[in-house]
Parts: sequence; structure tokens; C-alpha cells
Amino acid sequence: MGQTQPYKKTLSGSIGAGMGSLFGGSGKQYYILEHKMNSKYHKAGESQEIIIDQIELGRDTRCQVRFDDSFQTVSRRHAAIIKDGDKWKLVNLSQTNPTFLNGRPVQREWFLQSGDDIQLSAGGPRLGFIIPTGNKSTVGSIGLSRRMSLFRQQALKPYKTAITLLTVLLVLAIGGLSTWNILQGKANDKKIAVIEREAARQDSIRAAQIDTLVANNKGLEKELKNIRKQLGKKGGTGGTAKTADCQGCPAEFKDYMAYVYYIKAEKVVVTFGGETQEFPGWWSGTGFLLSDGRFVTARHVAEPWFFPSDEDELYLNIYASNGGKVVTHFVANSPGGSSAAIRFTSEQTICNRGADVTKETEDGYTVKLANGISRDWAYIRSGKGSGLTFDGEKSTDLNIGERLTVFGYPLGLGSEAGSVQPIFSETTVSKQGVYNGIILTSDRNFEHGNSGGPVFYKNSAGKLVVIGIVSAGVGDTMGAIVPISAIK
Repeated sequence: MGQTQPYKKTLSGSIGAGMGSLFGGSGKQYYILEHKMNSKYHKAGESQEIIIDQIELGRDTRCQVRFDDSFQTVSRRHAAIIKDGDKWKLVNLSQTNPTFLNGRPVQREWFLQSGDDIQLSAGGPRLGFIIPTGNKSTVGSIGLSRRMSLFRQQALKPYKTAITLLTVLLVLAIGGLSTWNILQGKANDKKIAVIEREAARQDSIRAAQIDTLVANNKGLEKELKNIRKQLGKKGGTGGTAKTADCQGCPAEFKDYMAYVYYIKAEKVVVTFGGETQEFPGWWSGTGFLLSDGRFVTARHVAEPWFFPSDEDELYLNIYASNGGKVVTHFVANSPGGSSAAIRFTSEQTICNRGADVTKETEDGYTVKLANGISRDWAYIRSGKGSGLTFDGEKSTDLNIGERLTVFGYPLGLGSEAGSVQPIFSETTVSKQGVYNGIILTSDRNFEHGNSGGPVFYKNSAGKLVVIGIVSAGVGDTMGAIVPISAIK
């Protein structure tokens, strides 16, 4: 069969088709690949449901159907299965190893029929191609939670790092909101190739960084436990939950600590199309009480899906932006003890949702994104009668070189059961006043988990007043702080 159009990997065939399966699955056909040989990633007899219009098979980590390196005659990108009208085609991608359909080599491509046998190279892995019939023939027959899982595995997997890189740039773009071309499906082949090369390079770098971070964190956690043990031996706090001693901070600051909270996402509830699914929460952050009773954090702690930096957050955004509902349930604890705990949901938070930017994909779906770091704030009315003093006027009039104090729970440290104690750090103002709505700092000393925490300035009376909220890191050393005056 002659090839009518050359095969090319497209975003619409992956992400666009995946979204179609999520939101319009009742009329969309899918197929099953039945694995007939054991491999590292698949067992013989395993059935793999495919809900998108384009997948690749091979040894590359971004292939939706992946085989391990023990299959030496399977190419990195060996073959593809793509939708052509209302039919499916098998495309041979390898220039060195053959692809067989029912025992015959596929020169370029060939249409598939239910019951066909696919084999990647002579002696390589075999798969059966099955199109379900009857009441099991459409994607809508697959449960919502299963579809969500398949969407992540198949639609997002090939673009995981590329999406992360582009969305991080989006969130950290101080000069304004960038265009999210990766979801609009407008990137051409050359751009995709550049992104993929950079993605592979970043994957290698990130793996090394994660190994180092894990090793360092273990050392730091051990050191903190030793410090608490020594305090206990000296008749100090011993790390009890009712103690307001902060890790590493001067004693004069301890009276402020009872108002600085460790926030943990307990569960995420997703509702779409009349179905509701519940998932465990996987992130944490910092929050704090103000003297007027507001409990404040960063919006990207309360609603991270509007600041997506990975596929899980993007996944929630798609639901929240297309008629679904995403609600996270949080618990916040402080050194003030269990009586000071605060429970709330993302739905209860007050923030500037009206400034969100809506983007339409070429497949007609909506993505909503928070418009800039300066709007990265959220709060609830706590009903509590005491908290931290704040100075909105000073928050927009800081001088270069002024030192600021930050409290929070970086990487979850300081939040161990029974000893909630925030970590102390300092940073330096690097630009006069505010820049594009944020306070810029140098020698950043805060990490993931500090987000939403209070930033203090010591006034002329020697008192600490809150002037900002920790938002994000910019580059390797700079920090972005939302002025407390930004909260409306």
C-alpha cells in the first residue's frame, strides 16, 4: 500500500486525541494491544488499552509501548500505530529492523484489522491488535479514573519534559504571560525536534540533581533530628508540638512562629461528567495567620493546576478548565499545637481568579492559566483573633540590600510528626521597590515547600512585620516575593 501522507508525530494526535477521549469518550473508538511475550515492562497476556490516535512502539523512554534493552533488534522508535479516518494503520519507523504484520514485513505502512498479529523484528516481541465490539467498543465504556490514568501514560508521556520546561518558563516569566504553544498544537517539526533534544539533555541533568538532592536532604534531616535531641537533653523544648522554637533562627523571633503553618494536601477530589474520583494529595507548602484573621498562602499551593509545572498539575487543569471541578482538601499545622490546626479546601480560598488567561487548543478545549506571579496569593477567613502584623506600604518601598527573613517548611523539613517547627532563612532585596508586581531578591535561601510562607522586614522599632509571600525561584539564585499589598 502506498503511503498517502508521511508519518509525523503530532501534538493533536497525542494530547488532543487524549483530551477527546476524556471529554467525548462515548463516541470514540479505542483498541487493545495484547502482549504475547514477557518483557521488563509487560507480561504475556497483558492487555493495553490505547485511547489516543497515535502511539509509538520501541525502546525509547517516550514510547507509549516500551520494550527493554534485552530486545536488541527492537529499534528506539520501531513502529507507530496511527488513526487514518475511521481505520488504524501500522507504520514501520525503523530503518534497520523490520516490522511484521501477520508474518509479512511492512515496507512502509498497512491498515490493521482486529485480530492481526504485530511483531517487532524477527524473534522480537509480538502483540495482538484487537478492536472491542458491542457495549465495550467506545472509550466511554472505560471508567473515568482509568481514562485519566491512560491519558497520563499515553498522551502526556512523550511530551512530559517538554511540557514541564515550557510551563516552568510560563510561570516564571516576570515580564508577562508567554504563549503556551505546546498545548495549542502549533509547534512545527523543527521546534519539536529542538524541544526533544533539550528534553533528553534536561532528563540527564535532572536525574543527577535529584540524586544529589536526596542525599543532601537525608543529611539535613539527620542533622535537624540531632539538634532537637540536643535541645531535649539541655532541658529545652525536646521538639514537642506546642513549642514555638524555629529551626536555626534567633531566639527573638520565636514568638512569631506559632502563626507559621505547614500546609499538607490531604486529598484531591475531581468531578467530571457526573463522576467523582478521589486521589491522595502529593504536595505541601507554607501558610501564615495575619492579625486581621486572614490565613494566607500562595495560590500555587492552593490551586497548583493553574500554575502547571508537571503532567499531574496539567492533568488537573484540563479537568478544571473544561467543565469539571477540582477541589483539594488541606490540613495546616503550626508550632501552636493541635488546637491551632486549620482545615480548609481550595474552593474556600479567595484569590484573583478573574485575571486568569484562557487559551483554546486547536481541538477546541480550554486551558486556564494564572496570569503572572504578582497574583500568586490566596487566603481564607480563619475566624482566629490573632496573628502577624503586616505592612503593605513598606512592601512596595524596599531598598536594595535590605535583609528579609523567611520562615517556612522547605521540602517538608520541620514538619515531622509531633515537632512542627519552621525553618529560618534570609534573603536580600535586589531591586528597589517592586518589579512587574513582585519583590526581587538575590542569594535566595528558600526552596519548594517554602511557597506561601511569610517574608518579614524588621522595622525601626525592631519588630518583625510581614511584607510579602514566598512565590517562586527565578534562575539559580534569585527569588520572587509577592508584596503583601497585592492581596485584595
